[in-house]
Amino acid sequence: MEGLAGAASIITVVEVTAKIGKLCGTYIREVRHAPDDIERLRSKVVALHAVLMRLHKLPPSEIDASAVQNCNKYLDSLLKRLEPKKQHSTMRRMGLRALKWPFTSKEVGDQVQAIEQYLVIFNLSLQLGISERTTDAEQDRLLDKLAYVGEAILTSYETSRRHRQCLPSTRVDVLQQIMNWTVDTSPRCIFWLKGLAGTGKSTIATTIASSVKAKSSHLATYFFKRGHSDLAHVRKLLPTIVRQWSRFSPSYRQSVLDVIKKDPNIGQSGDLREQYETLIVGPLRFSRQLDPSNEPFIIVMDALDECDDETDLRMLLKLFATTNDLPNLRIKIFVSSRPDLSRHGFEEMPSVFHYTMILQDVPRAIVDSDIKIYLSHELRAIQERF
Repeated sequence: MEGLAGAASIITVVEVTAKIGKLCGTYIREVRHAPDDIERLRSKVVALHAVLMRLHKLPPSEIDASAVQNCNKYLDSLLKRLEPKKQHSTMRRMGLRALKWPFTSKEVGDQVQAIEQYLVIFNLSLQLGISERTTDAEQDRLLDKLAYVGEAILTSYETSRRHRQCLPSTRVDVLQQIMNWTVDTSPRCIFWLKGLAGTGKSTIATTIASSVKAKSSHLATYFFKRGHSDLAHVRKLLPTIVRQWSRFSPSYRQSVLDVIKKDPNIGQSGDLREQYETLIVGPLRFSRQLDPSNEPFIIVMDALDECDDETDLRMLLKLFATTNDLPNLRIKIFVSSRPDLSRHGFEEMPSVFHYTMILQDVPRAIVDSDIKIYLSHELRAIQERF
């Protein structure tokens, strides 16, 4: 019965979204101020209307009736605020503009966020309700076809053995700048941290990856190491990133699974461009259509200069630089390396696409303070051991 009630409620919600969309169109025509805010709300309501129309085609038992009813209550309250007052028709006959947009820009942002939450819920229901449903075991089997370097990720024993996080109260300004970049909406999707050997690049990369992991699930990491088999090559980088993202985003994972079904060998392919387009860019575009949330998909790559495949490395950087809709896909790529990575084409990227931070340029007073904290910490550790 709950499923039937959910199906019936969807029809009601679809009708309400249609009314709200029509009302927003009226506001756009008759209200001179806030056209951008009105269009923001209208476009989200239209997207919700389209998703609900698709959801209505699912069997009633696969519809979350509670979510539909909650959405219906929310949209009813939204509709009431948008409906013109009774005196509007009279004033309009007198030639007066009586229609007034009832929301501030901040309130519109809140309404858009609320609608996005329902979009996420209903899109997930659509994903789970597809006719060719893939079991967890089959998903794992398909994802296992992707080449994966477990030693390269943040939580591996190899990475934890080689790298530590920054000590508290050290690298404060550097870390804050990078963390601010991870959440900003600027088109600069790549952050290049470069410095000489021993300047703490890997420590910073480890700290950033750990901080992002604590706040966001959409994180993929790869820590390179020269002369260490797969850790010194790019060939398995992209499939390893895909495997990590697939664990956290259902819509992204479903798109990746569809790609693997069509081409089971794509995860072992030596063609970086093909992997990038079919496993990274394509699924992200699909995921953004289904899940309009603004949470970025973040990649942390440490010691990229220790990659031995110069040709593949140059190709990888070229792919990043030539993806015009990288900002719209909300990909954030953090890279640490020695300065000589520039010879592989990094500095050929348009400056609008990346930030560059040079560790040697950090003020000496800050470096000295960090060194003092580090030495004090190490001395205390020695004392405790002996």
